[in-house]
Amino acid sequence: MIIDSKMTVSELLKVHPSVMDVFIKRKMLCVGCPTESFHTLEDVARINGIALDQLLRELRGAINSQVGS
Repeated sequence: MIIDSKMTVSELLKVHPSVMDVFIKRKMLCVGCPTESFHTLEDVARINGIALDQLLRELRGAINSQVGS
């Protein structure tokens, strides 16, 4: 699965639950939030004041480290 800025947090968590750690470490309230089904990764980066490319890099890193385990 290719991570794309237009996918929702919920879509990503369904396929890669390990990325939950990225949201928790950044103290982002995305996990378990009722809007996780609607907010895209682009939305949560903007809302939380994080550069989108940085967030995507961290999420991809979490996925790659899980795949390599």
